Amino acid sequence: MELLPAELYGKIDKRNPVVSSFESEIKEFTVFMKRISSLFEIWTKYKVRLPAHYFQEQMVQIADFLYDMKFHALQARCLCAFKLEKEVEEHPSQKGLGRLQSILDFLRILMQAVLPYESLCWVLYNGSVQIYSICRYLMSANHSAQALDFLLWACMCLETSVPLLTIRFLPWRATLYCAVCQCYYDCRAGLQAEVFARRALGKVNELAKLEEMSCSPASSETTMAFREATIKLAAMLFKRVAYEPGRKSKGVCRPKQKGILKEAPWHRTITERLLMEMFEGHAAQLLAVIEALWDTSHRPLHTGIPEEPEMREVVMELLSVGTSLNIVIKNNRGFCSAVLFCAGKNTVSVEAAVKFVKLLFLYGQWDMFRCLSGLLVPHLKVGFRTGGFGNHVYVCVYGQDVQPDRDLVIDIMHLLWARCKAVIQSVLNSDIETFSIFLSHSVWHNVFFIFLNKYVALYGCACIAFIEIHWKLIFACVRSPTVGSDPVPAV
Repeated sequence: MELLPAELYGKIDKRNPVVSSFESEIKEFTVFMKRISSLFEIWTKYKVRLPAHYFQEQMVQIADFLYDMKFHALQARCLCAFKLEKEVEEHPSQKGLGRLQSILDFLRILMQAVLPYESLCWVLYNGSVQIYSICRYLMSANHSAQALDFLLWACMCLETSVPLLTIRFLPWRATLYCAVCQCYYDCRAGLQAEVFARRALGKVNELAKLEEMSCSPASSETTMAFREATIKLAAMLFKRVAYEPGRKSKGVCRPKQKGILKEAPWHRTITERLLMEMFEGHAAQLLAVIEALWDTSHRPLHTGIPEEPEMREVVMELLSVGTSLNIVIKNNRGFCSAVLFCAGKNTVSVEAAVKFVKLLFLYGQWDMFRCLSGLLVPHLKVGFRTGGFGNHVYVCVYGQDVQPDRDLVIDIMHLLWARCKAVIQSVLNSDIETFSIFLSHSVWHNVFFIFLNKYVALYGCACIAFIEIHWKLIFACVRSPTVGSDPVPAV
């Protein structure tokens, strides 16, 4: 059941059902804490009335309970501190980064304290979840270097604790392994990412051998967990191997590709043959292609392919094979991409297809972008109409607390300025009659100012503010009654 916000029920007062429920639960918690404070009174009251062995056994159980509650409280405090920090700043400042690192340091110390005790393995698991959440936030803000050590620590804790080495926790271990690899890639340490991915695959293989040695037959869930972990880590390995300089002969002279996708048969390149050797099914192969092409340092509107000949060749091969894989697109309502690639399916989910279409835009492949976008529209309409894409919202829905991507806003401003700069210069250098025509059709610049002011206030971007100053100077000169008599400020 979806929990609705309090604003939908009217004013924020005691008659609001959400407020009333919140205050009731807080009151229950307060009463519970007061009862805990009277523990010593209970101790004194019943110590002389009960047998010593029974009383001591009960007290030991209470002590264990309070010990566990202490760790719960400490981890909850870290979670609250992180949530508050995230609410204050969408992108952490230098001070905010220091506070987040302090939270991560505290979690690491807490996990180190319980590392020798297997009965407290849940503290290690919960701590790894919190470290991952904070580090993902840091990675999204281009602070992967600060997140790397803590993610490595979380992986080490899960590998050290025997209860957490079971198949039940393998998907979570694989998620942490992939996060470490991504940090290495973000830090431009591809070789370290490859080494770590191979090590992680070795750990998965070790667990698979232990499972084979057990007498119990492997269940479908066990098989699925091993396949998912193996494919995700293999995709991280492929991200490095696909661009590895030593995979191609250096002595072969190849003509420079033009950067335009063309129709061609399958298995015609080294990249495609490597993809076929490492992955089974179109869904898993497309996952590897997307991972290999995705670059977190690539800005949203900076389109185009790399200039280096070898990089250009590999990128074009990956885009070509990805386009071929996207021919078979299905809605697959109720099935996520992980289910499809773990099952070795030759159908591609809409979710994966959308990611690949974004990459076609990013690399400036406009013909295939338009073609695949047209193929995706009917599937997206079906998904929205039937609720098949539960994790997505309509584009037209705008939440008050939802803000657009900062890099995208900056790139849009740069694009607008680049497009308008030449036009404005030509108008400013023309006669008064041209100025009057320009003024009659320049109502749109007021909207542009509003748009700029909003995001300058929101993000405080110096480059956007610089553009706004230029626009205001230009239009101040245009509106001046002495147009043409004074020199125009340089744009």
